[in-house]
Amino acid sequence: MSDVGQRDSDRRNNVLELLCKRKRQALFVHELCATLRQAHGASISDIERALAELEADGAVVVRDHYCADPHLEGVDLRVVALVEPGAGADALWRSIRASEDTWNDWLAMYLANHRCG
Repeated sequence: MSDVGQRDSDRRNNVLELLCKRKRQALFVHELCATLRQAHGASISDIERALAELEADGAVVVRDHYCADPHLEGVDLRVVALVEPGAGADALWRSIRASEDTWNDWLAMYLANHRCG
């Protein structure tokens, strides 16, 4: 395997390992990027490529979210969730649920603490 191929494989493995460590196995993409940049020196474009490849392989689900608050305009609100290998027919549904639970918890906290004024 070439150095580039090995780095890409390492990047995908880093994403999967980070998600495996999470209780829900889901994380905001911007949090994932910040963690991988700090821990491994990964570039955002490398991480985005790894996410796209993992999603195409069915290893993760990336769900985009929207909040009408003008303070969040332009903020990356995507959540990535691990699709557990070997988890059967419900694996995709459980991943989507983990993503939605992560989003709903964050949104509830945000709305409870954010004041536009």
